[in-house]
Amino acid sequence: GQFAEFSPAGGEYQNTNEFSPLSHVLGDGGVGISALAFDAQEELIWMGNQAGHVTSYYGTQLEKYTSFQVSRGEGVRSILTTERGILALTQTRLRCQIRRGIPVFTHHSANMLEMQCMLRYPQRPTQVLMGGIQDKMISFDLEKGKESQLLDTGGSCAVLRYHGRFVGCGDTTGKIHLRDPHNLTIQHTLDTHSGTLSDFDINGHHLVTCGFARHHGNLQAVDRFLMVYDLRIMRS
Repeated sequence: GQFAEFSPAGGEYQNTNEFSPLSHVLGDGGVGISALAFDAQEELIWMGNQAGHVTSYYGTQLEKYTSFQVSRGEGVRSILTTERGILALTQTRLRCQIRRGIPVFTHHSANMLEMQCMLRYPQRPTQVLMGGIQDKMISFDLEKGKESQLLDTGGSCAVLRYHGRFVGCGDTTGKIHLRDPHNLTIQHTLDTHSGTLSDFDINGHHLVTCGFARHHGNLQAVDRFLMVYDLRIMRS
């Protein structure tokens, strides 16, 4: 593959640099890989699969470091790393295990029905925010081991992203709610795509989304356009 390089002298982009894969590895269990995360504390990458299994790899050749089961019957949907170990989120449970695989805790409640994503951020360092295809978002206190806050999502929260000023919560209807990181109240709402939101990310002052557009007969098709918003003026 190739990528474009900017040349300051000529002021033009040149397709001169190349990249190539360093290695590849077959995931444990022979089932689909459903979650990936770089370890923020160790030189590892974590993989979770649809069978509830988690594996860590190290080095450019992706040598296996640890491998263990975190759930029976539910796939891993999101992985976060902490100083203590890893957090693995499945459909109805949050599991914490140390990096060698020893379980620390498993949290399950009636509020966890269809979980999808989670986020940790500086304003709430001891908590993890969990969202899903459900009408409740959960703030879970890792030190106390219990849910500390429930928030109404208006239907769903499938994607969570952090920006210094906001916590971005993307729902399946194409809307992104920008919440105050301290109290999680909604500050702004962006109507991004007429169909389902696929993903979004925030970098600096810009928020970029991709998703689906609705056409005649209410049918959805992949939106050919990325939506780019300036968070300073809340406009695309």
